[in-house]
Amino acid sequence: MKFEMNERKGEILVGTALALRGSSLLFSKIAMQTMGPFLLMGCRNLIAFVLISFLFRKQLARVTKKELFHSALLGLALFLSMAFELKGLQTTSSTVTAFLEGTVVVMVPIITCVLARKLPDKMTVICSLIALAGVGFLTLKGDRVGFSTGELLVLGGAFWYSTSVLVTDHAAKNDDPMHIAIYQLLFIALFGFIGALFFEEIRMPASSTEWSAIIALAVICSGVGFTIQPLGQKYTTPERAGLLTVLNPLAAAALGIIFLHEKMTSGIIVGAILIIISIVYPYLVSMRKTQG
Repeated sequence: MKFEMNERKGEILVGTALALRGSSLLFSKIAMQTMGPFLLMGCRNLIAFVLISFLFRKQLARVTKKELFHSALLGLALFLSMAFELKGLQTTSSTVTAFLEGTVVVMVPIITCVLARKLPDKMTVICSLIALAGVGFLTLKGDRVGFSTGELLVLGGAFWYSTSVLVTDHAAKNDDPMHIAIYQLLFIALFGFIGALFFEEIRMPASSTEWSAIIALAVICSGVGFTIQPLGQKYTTPERAGLLTVLNPLAAAALGIIFLHEKMTSGIIVGAILIIISIVYPYLVSMRKTQG
């Protein structure tokens, strides 16, 4: 299957994937009322892998050992990201979780600078400070600022997701993006079942609510979201992919408020606005320079 892509279409795909995956917090919150996060990861990603690999079974037979290795690395990074996120989500609202994950846009360029052994530019420093202030407001509890265990776990998930963005950037530009997109689901599922084997009770989902949440996570978030992001990221940069992550927390927060009846405190509102500013500010500056 051939895809006629350009930078704009690639960014649309990445943005769509992130917006769809924003619904994962809602479905995960529902599913984890009766099942553990590792088992949830294993089930949702295995179902997604089976469905997508069936559709692209002829193309997947041509996968190389290098692509499998890159898929395993990306699967590990995403597994760690999801593990931290889901553990944190058990004690943190989906709204706060979503905007804490928005700090990915700052983490990606910082990690890039560390790997390149160079100081961050002025824009990265400014956006990092704005995002840090936003995180402070998100974690505001009464008259003091402090991280709960759940919030720290969510930030750990954001770090590992930032790592996955960089791994995806390397893999998508050197391998077949469809191979990477699909086989990463298999490795996330394997890591999830291994985690469940050691830390959770192994059982089949029992209720219709569990199955509905798992199917939604498998098809919408894993099957569609994880699959189309590498396809789109092949035609854009990791920084731009990080920028588009603003769609993830916005979608997740909206769904949390509508369906889980989560409250937006003044601290959460201010923190969310600051994090959104830290995400869109570089893009706005870049647009002004281009138009000038």
